Amino acid sequence: MHNRASILNSLKTGVLLCTLFIANAVHAADVKIYAAASLTDAITALVKTYQQTHPALPIKPVFAGSSTLARQIENGAPADIFISADKDWADYLQARNLLDVKSRVDLLANELVLIAPVSRPLQIKLEKSSNLAAGFSGKLCTGEPASVPVGKYAKQALSYYGWWDAIHARLVGTEDVRSALAFVERGECALGIVYRTDALLTKNVLVVAAFPAESHLPIVYPGGLTKNASPDAQAFWQFLQSATAREIFSQYGFKPAH
Repeated sequence: MHNRASILNSLKTGVLLCTLFIANAVHAADVKIYAAASLTDAITALVKTYQQTHPALPIKPVFAGSSTLARQIENGAPADIFISADKDWADYLQARNLLDVKSRVDLLANELVLIAPVSRPLQIKLEKSSNLAAGFSGKLCTGEPASVPVGKYAKQALSYYGWWDAIHARLVGTEDVRSALAFVERGECALGIVYRTDALLTKNVLVVAAFPAESHLPIVYPGGLTKNASPDAQAFWQFLQSATAREIFSQYGFKPAH
């Protein structure tokens, strides 16, 4: 009987320890936020701010082109929150029942600008009578127009001015906006089309011109929770919509979507 009681006590202790381990593991689960590359600096700052009051919560941002992130989530990547640089990729996940539609909001807005290396300034007038292709030599860098949001906006803007047909053969399409910015910073591209928020991050490029709103679809950043988002992720998503977060986003040049 004594041995049986000892065995039962050991089993109870083991079950209790396993329960505590599982509870702790669940509590310590990472919050993974998959966000468009242009949000890298702002989201990194917001994570640091949030963790000042939630120091035990690991938050792991993943930054890349919206198209890359959406396809990773479609293929099973363990994301809790997704923020795209255009509506198309949020729609893409929503159509596949991978984004919680009730949590979806248009979080931010941005602007599209034409940039050049600071060492090689150019003067380009955004007028339909201008000839962009003749106004510079070399390449123009932006996101891949077929998939990357900034590239799609860039194609719309270039088409608006009637420049697309003459310039697309000289266009370098990158995997995300930060790659396009880096090419221009290094002088490997004579011009680039990026978001204003990206141009603000470096002293190595100058803004040649800002594309007017009517030249492209509105640059909106929709986001939401994935179907398997944890309560911790839900709380962080609410924080990203708070007045505190809006202030930090504004410090990096972003505007509210509404």
